[in-house]
Amino acid sequence: MDSTNIITYGLAAIVGFFVLRAFYRGTQGRKMLKERLTREYRTALKGRDRQKALNAGRAYYSFHRGNNELAPIDEQSIANDMKMMPSEKVTVEVEPSGNTIDQLERLAKLKEKGILIESEFLEQKEKILRANTQL
Repeated sequence: MDSTNIITYGLAAIVGFFVLRAFYRGTQGRKMLKERLTREYRTALKGRDRQKALNAGRAYYSFHRGNNELAPIDEQSIANDMKMMPSEKVTVEVEPSGNTIDQLERLAKLKEKGILIESEFLEQKEKILRANTQL
């Protein structure tokens, strides 16, 4: 084997090494990105920040779709996932020197708008009634 062949085979081996390394890093990089997006989306769904969960969900589903676009089914899936998120904790300041009926009506409006869930509504209602009976 002459020196030209040795150099050619050596260069081919080096190029092959870098091609395989780039391919491996590409597939590993994609796998790592998938794991990161999945983790971020699951973490966001456990929190209370709906905007963060929405952004993480869109990133997650567009990655899985592969074309950086979302289909209507993806938006629906995100909405369904977000329904399972814990609700935001809302506190209502109780004014002891107010009309009890007015306070209860304002509380009922908050519940109708979806700001309060049933358990929070009952808790705040109890506080209002307790505060106004102690006068």
